[in-house]
Amino acid sequence: MHLMNLRTRRVRMGRRKVVPIPTGVPTTDAVFLLLRRMRAPFVVLIVTFTVSMIGLSLIPGRTADGKPYKYTLFDAFYQVTMTVTTVGYTEAPHPFTYAQRMWMTASIFMLVVCWAYTIGVIFSIMQDSAFQQALGTQRFRRKVKGMREPFELVVGYGAAGQAVGSELDRRRRRFVVVEREQERVEAVWTDELHADVPAHGGDGKFPATLGLAGLGHPMCEAVLALTDDDEANLAVVMSAALLRPEIPCIARCVDKDVQARMEEFAPTAIINPDDRYGGYLALQLHQPGTHQLIWWLMDNDEENLPAPHPGLDAGTWVVSGDCDFGRMVAADLRGAGLEVDLIGEKDPLPVLDDVVGFVAASANDLTNLALAEQVLAANADVFLCVRQRTEAYRALVSAMEIDSVYISTELVAREVLARVLAPTFWQYIEHVLQQDEGYALAVRDEIVAYCGRRAPEKEVVTLDKEGAPAVVDWLADKDLTIGDLLHHPLNREEHLELVVLMLAREGAEILSPPPGTPLRVGDKILLAGASHGFSDLRAALFYPATLEYVVTGSHVPTTWLWRKLGRRQGAA
Repeated sequence: MHLMNLRTRRVRMGRRKVVPIPTGVPTTDAVFLLLRRMRAPFVVLIVTFTVSMIGLSLIPGRTADGKPYKYTLFDAFYQVTMTVTTVGYTEAPHPFTYAQRMWMTASIFMLVVCWAYTIGVIFSIMQDSAFQQALGTQRFRRKVKGMREPFELVVGYGAAGQAVGSELDRRRRRFVVVEREQERVEAVWTDELHADVPAHGGDGKFPATLGLAGLGHPMCEAVLALTDDDEANLAVVMSAALLRPEIPCIARCVDKDVQARMEEFAPTAIINPDDRYGGYLALQLHQPGTHQLIWWLMDNDEENLPAPHPGLDAGTWVVSGDCDFGRMVAADLRGAGLEVDLIGEKDPLPVLDDVVGFVAASANDLTNLALAEQVLAANADVFLCVRQRTEAYRALVSAMEIDSVYISTELVAREVLARVLAPTFWQYIEHVLQQDEGYALAVRDEIVAYCGRRAPEKEVVTLDKEGAPAVVDWLADKDLTIGDLLHHPLNREEHLELVVLMLAREGAEILSPPPGTPLRVGDKILLAGASHGFSDLRAALFYPATLEYVVTGSHVPTTWLWRKLGRRQGAA
């Protein structure tokens, strides 16, 4: 219960009123910047053009037969326009005299200088950071306004944000990024993503920045506050709760005081990775089968089924690192009934002969790896946990036999994706934690039997007109069970590579419903399995002929003409 933070939060529904979501950020319009910087070049160019035109109209010329002729203003405008644009078509309407040619020669030099000055100013504007920022902001605004698919608003594109964004893109889910550091914004553009992801370099703690990024957009489905600044995440939660209370908001937070203030705004979830890790570790020791199932289902890298921990051994645990994280892990382990010694990272190690578990919890990654090597050399049978603040030393960690590696951003990404990709999946996790080991092992074996040992994908199927039109029409006058839907659309004797984890109906959840469970319109089915299994299932959800086959085994015509012919043959 402590692991999933199931306690009821106190929600203060104070006085509220609907206000427009601000979208203006403190930046200048790109066109205004361009016109302001180009004012002097344009004035110089216009004055030079005017002087050249007036001078040409005042200098007398001659026609082809030697008669005097003066250029009209239009003729002068036409000739100077050809000169200033470097076209140089001809001397019109009559050939120039020497005086006119001398004047046009001087005009050419003056206009070339003006053009050089103007082009230099244009290049200078293009390199100006304020102009580039204004241009990028306008481009970002247009992209967000033009989005016609549901999207998540990701605030913070650090390690956790990149992991979440990469998985969302792999699932063909759209998202928008707000990040304060420009290097991370550029990482959005350079990452190998399938979709063109709008990214803005701004501070997400300001409501106007969130409004610019689509907080008020009707297609915005969720707000994910994943920055490494707890105060900024609190500001995001406040903006989402007060301006768009109807959409989910998931926030990352480490500071306990900030988390308490954040809970007053009742976000969908607050993920404190430092606190969660101790709960997962205690679960792994007490209920290894349950931990194995949960960690496997939450895996988004399609890795194989992890090996379970053999169980809880009697003995002492040592937590090295007298910091907030170390104290929280020690408290969670003590809450699980273990004997724990908390020592400083510079304190000498105790005798490790009778120690069954060791947690290297300092804030220095290299120190933790050095402690891990020292512990393994003294006692190779100890259960070793190592904290890594970044993934920079992942290769070194992989080379060592470490039982549990804690990377906060990786844990945050797992929990965020578990809530975003399948909204009812977290409810299922909460129910699983209240079951015994036997249930977890049975579900694990069923998934392995039908889907293999790779991490399954999760998806929620809603039986309504939008998500399953063929099923809705079928249920209007016929019965349908869960087992009927799990037949393969090409050979109904085969079982789809899917497993039903939970059935949600009218506020009630049924864990692992049996195949004979009848379905109703409006049911939500949480499934786990292979990606092609979901593709095969959609054929039955959307096509009546396919649904007819998987339920009854009868092949029916799929086109209007063949259905008409089939009815006539049946009547005959």
